[in-house]
Amino acid sequence: MFLKAVRYAINEWEVVCCYVHNGRAEIDNNEAERMMKPICLGRKNYLFCGSEKAAKNTSLIYSLIETCKMNGLRPVKYLANVLRKLIGSETDYTSLLPVNITK
Repeated sequence: MFLKAVRYAINEWEVVCCYVHNGRAEIDNNEAERMMKPICLGRKNYLFCGSEKAAKNTSLIYSLIETCKMNGLRPVKYLANVLRKLIGSETDYTSLLPVNITK
């Protein structure tokens, strides 16, 4: 098993060391796994979204909410603000992404 792990590391060396070259990359994916936990806990409930389209929309909302949290924004406040801007005349959608909102 150890030899298999060493071979994998050698074959994927650039990917394995990616975090060294990029100061923003983490050595593990613990944060991503923590963000997925609430979704996984409710998995049985999400089977009944109604349709494939509704399930895709649900996943988009979850992604947006988690991105808000990662950027230090309160999701409900963020969504209310974005909806107000969309009802108005906002057409620069990129500026509405959580990563582009100042706190």
